[in-house]
Amino acid sequence: MSVWRDTWRVAQHHPVAFWLALVFFTAFATLPIAVGLILAEVFGALDEGRTSRVVVLALLLGLVETCRIVALRNAVMWFVRFWEYARALLRYNMLDAQLASGGPRAGTPVASPGEAIARFRDETEDVALFGDTWIDLGAGLVFTVLGLGILASVDATATVLLTLPMVGVGLVAGLLGRRLRHAHRRDRAATAAVTGFLGDLMAAAVTVKVNGAATPALFQLRRLVDRRRETAVRARLYVYAIRSLGPSMAEVALGLVILFGAASLADGRLGAGELALFLAYGGWLSFLPRMTGLLVARANQATVAFANIGTLMADEDPSNAAVPRPITYPTDDPAEPALDLFERPMRRRVPLRRLEVEGLTLRLGSGGVEDISFTLDRGSFTVVTGPVGAGKSTLLRAVLGLVGRDRLDGVIRWNGEVLEDPGAFLVPPHAAYLPQVPQLISDSLADNVLLGSPIDDLDRALQLAAVAADVARMPEGASTTIGPRGVRLSGGQRQRVATARALAARPELLVLDDVSSALDVETELELWRNLAEAGVTVLAVSHRRVAKARADQVLTLSEGRLVTAEG
Repeated sequence: MSVWRDTWRVAQHHPVAFWLALVFFTAFATLPIAVGLILAEVFGALDEGRTSRVVVLALLLGLVETCRIVALRNAVMWFVRFWEYARALLRYNMLDAQLASGGPRAGTPVASPGEAIARFRDETEDVALFGDTWIDLGAGLVFTVLGLGILASVDATATVLLTLPMVGVGLVAGLLGRRLRHAHRRDRAATAAVTGFLGDLMAAAVTVKVNGAATPALFQLRRLVDRRRETAVRARLYVYAIRSLGPSMAEVALGLVILFGAASLADGRLGAGELALFLAYGGWLSFLPRMTGLLVARANQATVAFANIGTLMADEDPSNAAVPRPITYPTDDPAEPALDLFERPMRRRVPLRRLEVEGLTLRLGSGGVEDISFTLDRGSFTVVTGPVGAGKSTLLRAVLGLVGRDRLDGVIRWNGEVLEDPGAFLVPPHAAYLPQVPQLISDSLADNVLLGSPIDDLDRALQLAAVAADVARMPEGASTTIGPRGVRLSGGQRQRVATARALAARPELLVLDDVSSALDVETELELWRNLAEAGVTVLAVSHRRVAKARADQVLTLSEGRLVTAEG
């Protein structure tokens, strides 16, 4: 039942849009009640030869149809708002969970950017479609109750003939629902595999070309696409099978009514107007069974969608995606200030005097670190070194809380106070982290560095990162566009621009993972000298002698354990 509860929460994120869409669509769907009654009167008047009454009824019929058009226009207008608000809430919560560093909102890190994009695009649409079906079903239910009540007052036998085939729709749709859910789950997994591979392929396009691996890569893509085609066909087959049940049963029911009506018309039990009423309502009475089949299909699709959305949420709980948020959308009013959707109160800075790590242990499937203890004093420069696979990068991520708290043991103290959630605390302005592979975006160099920091911090950050001279030689200076992933920069420039970005927030603690690997000795010396003169506390992974020589403390790891601590 969680998929129903969570979809309801999403639908009620903007209740005005949901309920007005339901009201107007119900009006559109129930006005055929009046159309049927008018048609019955028309045929009755024709049977009695009252042509003047037929003209009046025709005008009334035109008025009812005009009202239906107006109701449909308003239903569509409010439905679009409901649709966009529902998808926006899910996307907001997923993005918020992925951007959160620690704390109860932090989601499981995404495995593949392409797969995450599929979650944002496809899964949110499936949930919104499920909520949309509720609107259709509610409108169809109102029409069905009123229509069957009117028909039963005319002829109970014909009403039963009209409704019996419809009952079978829900039963058969329920039987097919489990198969649909299984097929849809496989289809979504195949879709995520294709989008994930495409994202990775585009990111590594240069590597693929220079290694002559285009043909194997395309072969792998073709294999994934073929698999995606197979799963998509199977999933669509179940969807269309369920959706076709309603119209098919409606035709059967209508045929039974015609056969019964012809006999009743011949012996005088039904008049022409009454038979016209049954025929008019017969087509519309198929709407509820059709929506029932569609509801079953979309409920199973939404179940899979929420399960996939949950992989990006805190505790992998899909319900967190339906948590209400005060989302405000931009308007055309220039007087209304722009709103940052993820605007947070400024975090109060707690200056670092000493960072203590005691008994830090991180258990991973392979690797990890065990029982690591060390201390960092303000303004110190600590180097972490050791052979490949010793756990150096893992140690940095463990200190910063960038791993699941359930796998992390030990104590981290900031000025003597235990950090219960290091991931939530060790973010700017307290700490900044630069991983081995810097992630840059296709924008100006200045925007890559600042990322929302005050513009006054740009020159200082570039100077400290030993990249100011390089920027000065660029044609457009800091406004130069660096291209996707910084392809217009050299490897060393990318490292230093990313370092400047970490420094722009003026962190109390700067954590660098092998940042000097792409730097020449002179540039590296300049970088370490700048950081020392600025009094920045640094924890860095490095194999360079020049870094070890300038370090106040050198931590040597081997197989996840601290072998020596010199300094």
